[in-house]
Amino acid sequence: MSVTEVEEEERAVDVPVLEVRGLRKEFGGVVAVEDVSFTLRRGGSLGIVGESGSGKTTIAKMVTGQERPTAGSVTACGRDRSTPSRRGAERRRRGSEVQIVFQDPYSSLDPRQPVDRAIDEVLRLHRPDWTPAQRTARVAELVGMVGLDERQGSALPRALSGGQRQRVAIARALAAEPEVLILDESVAALDVSIQAQVLNLLIDLRRRLGISYVLISHDLAVVRQLTDTVVVMHRGIVVERGSTEDVLDDPQHEYTRRLRASVPTPGWDLAEVRRALHRAPE
Repeated sequence: MSVTEVEEEERAVDVPVLEVRGLRKEFGGVVAVEDVSFTLRRGGSLGIVGESGSGKTTIAKMVTGQERPTAGSVTACGRDRSTPSRRGAERRRRGSEVQIVFQDPYSSLDPRQPVDRAIDEVLRLHRPDWTPAQRTARVAELVGMVGLDERQGSALPRALSGGQRQRVAIARALAAEPEVLILDESVAALDVSIQAQVLNLLIDLRRRLGISYVLISHDLAVVRQLTDTVVVMHRGIVVERGSTEDVLDDPQHEYTRRLRASVPTPGWDLAEVRRALHRAPE
């Protein structure tokens, strides 16, 4: 590799894989998100935390293109994606940059479509030049990558457990080979033991593939396990940001302290915690 190629590769690593600047979103005059900015480095993992209604999912929808920002910009892999695209090639390119895994995988899977066909469908879209044999081999690779066996890889979604369906959703997202995977409360509906298995899978995939994560969650334990940096949202604005360890171990904003105090402990008073969260200053 030449000196020029090495320098270009180093610059590519330094460029943020995702950059959000001054995002604002209004719904009928109501401001849901106000002046939100953050960057995600290649191979990094960013958490966005806050209670329900804080604007977390609205941000995810603007990053994926499901919602158009009222103001601000979203740049992925150095390309702007703040405005919708009607061209098929452009939509496919954007899909290869950012994919999302939702909380309820069953809602995003066709109940009549076996797992292998659901994954193959993504490959047909993003790899139109591949032969059927190439797609079949890649489907088998993805099924194994997320810890499913051959039988589960050909099953219908209803025959799988919640954790297995979430693994299918992850495999389907990975079929597009995205640079960024958004995890929108992706383990929130799972039992604790299954949740731990899926989290370990995500940690392993990040290490093996070099993929970047944006984790949207209200669960601080999950955020601590999976992310390097964190953004704390309250009523649509960012109230605190920093390394995950620093923010969760030594929060500076009153809302973050109260959010941390809302983690259940012996003698925990749910009603009092809710009152405290709503009393938190801006």
